[in-house]
Amino acid sequence: ADEIGVKPDFRTELSHESGERRLDASAALETDIDDDSGHGRLVEQTPSGSEIRSEARDEREFTRTASLNAEYRVPAGGGELVANANVARERTLERILSGEDDDLRLARSRERLWTGEASGQYRATVTGGDLEALVVQRIGRLRARDEEEDESFTEATRTSETIARAEYRRGSDRLRLFGSLEGTRNRLTSDAELVIGGEPVPIKGSDVNVIERRAETAFGAIWKPAASFIVEPTMRAEVSTIRSTGDSRSREHFLFWKPRLRLSWDRDSRRIQMTVEREAAQLDFGDFVASAELDRDDVVAGATALRPPTTWSFSTTFEQRFWKNGALLLTFRREWIDDVIDEVLIDDDGKLFDAVGNIGKGTRRVLKAELTVPFERVGISGMQLKALLTFIKSRVTDPITGMRRIISEDRPFEGEINLNHDLPGGRWSWGAEASLAHREREFRFDEARLERKGTGFGAHIEFRPHPSWRLGLEGENIGSRSLVETRRKFDGTRASRVLNSIEARRLRTAPIVTFSLRKAFGAAAD
Repeated sequence: ADEIGVKPDFRTELSHESGERRLDASAALETDIDDDSGHGRLVEQTPSGSEIRSEARDEREFTRTASLNAEYRVPAGGGELVANANVARERTLERILSGEDDDLRLARSRERLWTGEASGQYRATVTGGDLEALVVQRIGRLRARDEEEDESFTEATRTSETIARAEYRRGSDRLRLFGSLEGTRNRLTSDAELVIGGEPVPIKGSDVNVIERRAETAFGAIWKPAASFIVEPTMRAEVSTIRSTGDSRSREHFLFWKPRLRLSWDRDSRRIQMTVEREAAQLDFGDFVASAELDRDDVVAGATALRPPTTWSFSTTFEQRFWKNGALLLTFRREWIDDVIDEVLIDDDGKLFDAVGNIGKGTRRVLKAELTVPFERVGISGMQLKALLTFIKSRVTDPITGMRRIISEDRPFEGEINLNHDLPGGRWSWGAEASLAHREREFRFDEARLERKGTGFGAHIEFRPHPSWRLGLEGENIGSRSLVETRRKFDGTRASRVLNSIEARRLRTAPIVTFSLRKAFGAAAD
């Protein structure tokens, strides 16, 4: 059950219309293979280069998801009511085999996640304006177990989210005003347990109950003083309360003012947009829960208290369109962040653990370039190249060393290049993709980690023998992709600067091949 091997996928979709009523439904069974799965070695050395240990590793992880979705549209009260419902079950299995032939260790991780959502959205014209109302209810149930030899970590988590929102817009093409009101209630309850050698190990975040109540109101306008110029001022106010009980108790109240001003100029083939705004991020409640990766001796305590990071930002976008469907899009964004969320050190009854926490002020600069090039101008019909490149430079003060560094998990560079070609006749198409090499850092209280991934290549081909039939073949990680994770382990905290050992995990990721067969029935086949 832990092998990846051959995994059949299935998806069926149904659409039915009767007058102004429409029903869309689908059922799917899908497999997502972690592209970090592969085999290689883990080597740990002293700072002088002497080998402490060396072992082979084989890591496999995949997720099987079964889902049902339905959407129903019906006229109601002079408007339209859209009802949605979906339920899904995700089952994730990870198996790590490490060691040598005469001394192999097996680590397993299993997760079962049930999610459900029901929503209703109503749109209508009321007193000359457009009204949109939305109600959403989401629930989740997670059961997880991680085990290696005489160690185990279990987690049982329940989540719920209720959202109610209403927005009203009114005006003309020249000036349009809008206002909205939204209320949200989030809740997470979790029980986790770490057991080593048959004895439970207390850790913050093992018994968690977090409730958030949040309300937001917004007022704004879309003003068009000239045909090519748009001004969009908006003011939002958010008030929230986050209460945590269990082994960590806290109660926080927040009020955030979130203004935004956006200016857009669009003329002929050129567009320029500038935005100044203040944002408040939404917390990930999973940060309050303890977690473990036992095969790496990695235990993270749950956050004792968190403040949502707030960001003042300035961004500008330049777009140049060419060759009918071609475009170059450049975006620069500058951020000033308060209450950056990163790794912190907590002392739990004399035991030191990493945890998620706020570490103060930070900055981030982002440059993004997007390019779309059609090849009709050079005589190749149906071929298109797309490239996306992102550069990030961030800085924050490390809470352990007091030195300036990058924000954990920010990638200084990442990029994708995609080439697609629809051949004349409409029966064949093919393409190739490249996910460019990147790296990211993470800072624990006693470790500095660097993960580097090499460039990964993929390709696909599709054949349509009939408008209702599609046959596809897709390959990912063609030629394998390198993954190197380096952990610099210190004696005590990183502030000591006394290096204890250097551990390097080197893997070659496994290729993934997918064959698909699709058949359309009824009107969709015409």
